[in-house]
Amino acid sequence: MKKKIVPIIFCSLIMLITAASDSLRGVFLPQFGKTFSLSGTGGSMIITMSYIGNLLFLLAGGYISDRVPKKKFLFGVMILWSTALALHAFTENYTVLLICIMFSMGGSTMISTTVNIITPLMFTASALLVNLFNFCQGVGITATQNIFGRINDRIDGWHLANMIFLSICVVCFIFLIFMKIPEPEKDIKETENKKAPRRSVLATYKAILKNKAAVPLIIITGCYFIGEHGLQNWLTSYGSMHLGYTVQESAMFLSYFFGFMTIGRLIFAPVVQKAGIFRSMLIFSTGSALLYFIGIAGGRDMIMMVCVSGLGFSVLYPTLVLLIKEYFDDSLAGSAVGFVLSAATFFDIGFNAVFGGFADTVGFGIAIYILPTATALLAAGLFVLYFKTRRPAKTEE
Repeated sequence: MKKKIVPIIFCSLIMLITAASDSLRGVFLPQFGKTFSLSGTGGSMIITMSYIGNLLFLLAGGYISDRVPKKKFLFGVMILWSTALALHAFTENYTVLLICIMFSMGGSTMISTTVNIITPLMFTASALLVNLFNFCQGVGITATQNIFGRINDRIDGWHLANMIFLSICVVCFIFLIFMKIPEPEKDIKETENKKAPRRSVLATYKAILKNKAAVPLIIITGCYFIGEHGLQNWLTSYGSMHLGYTVQESAMFLSYFFGFMTIGRLIFAPVVQKAGIFRSMLIFSTGSALLYFIGIAGGRDMIMMVCVSGLGFSVLYPTLVLLIKEYFDDSLAGSAVGFVLSAATFFDIGFNAVFGGFADTVGFGIAIYILPTATALLAAGLFVLYFKTRRPAKTEE
């Protein structure tokens, strides 16, 4: 058990600070606008560049991680990520911010994804520890909204936050040095015949797209990204620019949302286990959409309902990943999840590229309805998929 303490501490810490780093840009987005004199479109570009980094790291990193030792891969990605944090902490330039945020967002996403991959390799109680590490992510997000939301009225707060994350990252490097990460067992066919050709990237994607559920799952996941990530990136701006709250108060509402999400991950895990993957997705997506719409339609008086919707959102992403895996053969499951998530990232990129300008044109009060609408489409898409294919259809080879 003593040998497992270092990996547990490492995974908990790195999941906490990667999640905290991801949520930081939404907290400081209003301040970026003031510091660099940005329009809504300029603010959108910051978010868009972060998701471009997310896409690039998922596509390239997923391919590379299968071909190099996991420890070396994780070490390399952490170097890229920590370098971006250092530049965030010690520079104050809009162009540098745009470039570095690609690496900070993409790097953190790849790191957290890699932790989920290596957890079953290091621990026997992998399901329990995956939930623990996801809980740490929620703690990181909530703490960021709460703590740094109090100092997001000046750009110095952005520099300070990144210096803190960089310091914790150095500690994680030390833990990683002393960790042993086993490599996954080779495929049986590959073991029997080492000369057997690997399926190419193109052939893998073609096999995934043969499944009729692939495109619907991409759309459903994309709607989830808009609903949840859109709130993470724009609630602070919406609250301060439209509802009349201060920036600090708006950031607190965001911390409440992720606080409810964090709590939900602990209390609803048994519910999901008992109700099943698909039924849970239907129930929680519908509940989230209803609370979301009530909160937005009620304006200033009902904004807490948006926060409470975090309880429903809490189980959607991890359960959605499990749902995607159910639709594909085991030989394609990992690649399929990566492909669907990467493709759905284009929804994030497209949404954030236009939302700021759209809000400038029609006003935040109207533009914000895109978020609950996307969540409603997520629920509707799941119902269509459920009644069309009650049993997940495996990909044909």
